[in-house]
Amino acid sequence: MQMTVFRIPTPTHTLVYPSLQPIHYDDTFAVRLPAGTDVQLRKLPVLFFYSFPRWLGVLFGIREVIARLAGLKTAQGIDVAQQLQEFKGEVGESVALFHVMEVNEEEIVTGESDSHLDFRLAFRKIPVAHQTEIQLITTVHFHNRMGRLYFWVVKPFHKLIVKSVMRRMARRLTQA
Repeated sequence: MQMTVFRIPTPTHTLVYPSLQPIHYDDTFAVRLPAGTDVQLRKLPVLFFYSFPRWLGVLFGIREVIARLAGLKTAQGIDVAQQLQEFKGEVGESVALFHVMEVNEEEIVTGESDSHLDFRLAFRKIPVAHQTEIQLITTVHFHNRMGRLYFWVVKPFHKLIVKSVMRRMARRLTQA
């Protein structure tokens, strides 16, 4: 069953929205799952990482090299597989550069702050018309021109990545 990933206005009544101000960029993508689909909020960040398409590994490899050369934070030396295995969705935990910052019953806010920009990625699970909707909210705050340039390059890929990963997440959730 093909589920459609669609863009919605970024909700402002969330944990993530006030966590990063001013917001220079935001987007929210959502997908609705069939009634009865078992969605455990605290497992969504792990499912996100397990839903990466192969081609994304190549892009992240390129990003790591460029980021290291530019003096930005990287995931070099981080045992992401172990982090994913041990992840419980609690504040203070990390997966690569995604640190859990806030959690409530419908949202987990992850992100990182660096010299060029701060980003947040929130995973939300909300009931909508007898279905469950999962949402990924991205917010970005630029610190300087380097942050704007970095995100200008990343932005077209970001949208493709989020939509692709969300489709894969929905497929995995409905096949479970």
